[in-house]
Amino acid sequence: MDMSEQWARWNALRGRVSAWHPVGVAIEADGPVVRRHYGTHGTVDHAPMAAGADPAALVRRQQEAFAERGEPVEWKVYGHDSPDLGPALTAAGFTAGWERSVLIARPLRPEERDAVPAGVPERAAEPVRQGVRDLYRVREQAERTWEVAVGSPGPHAIPYPEMIADGSSNEGDVFIEVLLEDGLVTAVAWAHGDEQPFTLVGGFTSDDEDFVRACTDRWRRRDWLGCPLLAEADGPLRARLLEAGFAQVTSVRSYHWSPPGTPESGRPAQFLDWLHDDGPLWDRFYAEFDFKPSTTYRPAITDPSPSAVWNLHSHHRLVPDLPAELDAIVRRGLLAATEPGEFVYWLDWQHDGYRYDPRRVGVPGRPAVPGLGTYPDGDYYLHLTHDLRLGTFGHPWEQTLTVWGPALLTAVEGELTELLGEPVRRRD
Repeated sequence: MDMSEQWARWNALRGRVSAWHPVGVAIEADGPVVRRHYGTHGTVDHAPMAAGADPAALVRRQQEAFAERGEPVEWKVYGHDSPDLGPALTAAGFTAGWERSVLIARPLRPEERDAVPAGVPERAAEPVRQGVRDLYRVREQAERTWEVAVGSPGPHAIPYPEMIADGSSNEGDVFIEVLLEDGLVTAVAWAHGDEQPFTLVGGFTSDDEDFVRACTDRWRRRDWLGCPLLAEADGPLRARLLEAGFAQVTSVRSYHWSPPGTPESGRPAQFLDWLHDDGPLWDRFYAEFDFKPSTTYRPAITDPSPSAVWNLHSHHRLVPDLPAELDAIVRRGLLAATEPGEFVYWLDWQHDGYRYDPRRVGVPGRPAVPGLGTYPDGDYYLHLTHDLRLGTFGHPWEQTLTVWGPALLTAVEGELTELLGEPVRRRD
């Protein structure tokens, strides 16, 4: 398949509402347009416009939607899009921004994979580490990676903090490559694999020829990816990508518009960064609750004061949809017990976690509540505040739900007792 065919595949995906999208993002379709609302900002994607379409009217509707939320918006216009779209955006108050080349590199064939070194530039003192969790096992390198990636000027196709906030899913993952010199991270490259059948190159902090080729070759040779790379670049980075086997298929220009008002300071829900959020929060939970994960050790935590523990096992067969009933009660309780703007953290032992504002999720026009809920379906599930003053703890093997914190207990105890019977343990 040549590059024009690859681009035709990509172009056919534009304006599609994918089955998976990042946590904390509300997606809305409007004719050929797909809006993504992050709270902090928004983006527009669209399928090729039909002949006779009115781009001015389409632009006005999107402005109204983003103005209602107070979100600044970025709208990308590709070289082969309708020639009327750019002028319509400018007439509506959008400002033309950067212009870059769109580049595609096909996966390496089996015989090519064998010829491409799997390593990194020779001056690297240690092998490149790939993947968020692999990288974060070495905390000092992870901290330095964040500093280098966030401190690079860009603009990047996917800013590093946005990629980390998007997180991973069953549909894809994030890929991080670092260049180490004398054990110190000096350059970072990242890509995102959630837009199958393409892997999106997020950014490079260096246009060093060896580093760019080593990273792109690693991404192109992965058997389990098996899909082409898509990148946006200009200047020296564009030249390096062309030298590394990419081909230009079109160009893209950004247009930007900000409505009056102040956007939200953060997404309504976010994937938990293992380095800064998930890991440290689990560490505090282990220490303060004497958590002992085990299929046989019961109870798994020292019940906090005040708290109550309800049995779930005998009621699962009696209540037609016990998980949904529990979620509804706990959601109402968290709304009553937390402060406006306060985040709740949802943790799943040994798996990805999330944080969310209970007032900005699960309602029309907003993203869904992240996580798998309250009922412990095969693993420990927790809802808790960052200061650990209140929360819920579901034990999958003991089949119990622990609720702690005066405000949350007051909010949910009556409904939980009506649903599940009297608590089996209590600590005042």
